[in-house]
Amino acid sequence: MWATCADEVVTDALRLNDRPERRPAVPRRSIPAVAAYAALAAALVVGVILAWPLARFALSPALTYETAAGQVRNVALADGSTVALNGASRIRAKIGGARREVTLERGEALFDVRHDKNRPFVVAAGDGRVTVLGTRFDVALNRERVDLEVERGLVRFDKALDRSTGVLVPASHRASLTGGAIAPPSPLHLDTAAAWRTGWLEASDMPLAEILPRLERWSSKPIFVRDQALLQKRVAGRFRLSNPRAVLDSLGALGGFDVQETSQAYVIDTR
Repeated sequence: MWATCADEVVTDALRLNDRPERRPAVPRRSIPAVAAYAALAAALVVGVILAWPLARFALSPALTYETAAGQVRNVALADGSTVALNGASRIRAKIGGARREVTLERGEALFDVRHDKNRPFVVAAGDGRVTVLGTRFDVALNRERVDLEVERGLVRFDKALDRSTGVLVPASHRASLTGGAIAPPSPLHLDTAAAWRTGWLEASDMPLAEILPRLERWSSKPIFVRDQALLQKRVAGRFRLSNPRAVLDSLGALGGFDVQETSQAYVIDTR
């Protein structure tokens, strides 16, 4: 592009436009070439102007924020939005003049997005993609699932590679992406939503498969299940996340399974 703009023909054309009263006669055959180069130069300049915001956003560095197991961290983004990170979580944020993009690389995060109708706020999580203008919502990577809980506003939830299947999730509703499909939104009880912020796990007829990844964010050890059928057991209760072993023992009493602790992990198996 710079080589084209620096061509002598373009330079001569610009000089002639600056001093029309002293313009020498130009052979008729050179006029189309000069006009073509001048048009090309003008198009290139316009292209640079239009592409500059995208190029600037692409070149701007992304900031990474993360937490250790059991740690809750509040982060302020450059646009005035805030993010609360659950334990063992990590996000990568890129806030530019024309776009706002965040990637949830692991764990869970609660977003309180500052409204900006000209800059949609996009969160990529696993195979899912969340788009808002300004609202409050929670996104979690729970092993093979992407879970979304909307506390305020309206959120678009779709698959990253197929936006035609997206759904709108209103306030006080939740939705999940699993097995390549987005479940229809269902009502959300706000008194139990994102209870992890205060160190609690609220389970209401929840399968063990959904509870364990939430508990692992507060555990220094991974949790393994030998009998996969146990993952379908459903339990209910309110559990203190800061004591994973006590929670697992309580779940074992409710679900009828044993919990063994080794130096490397917690192991769940049938009795």
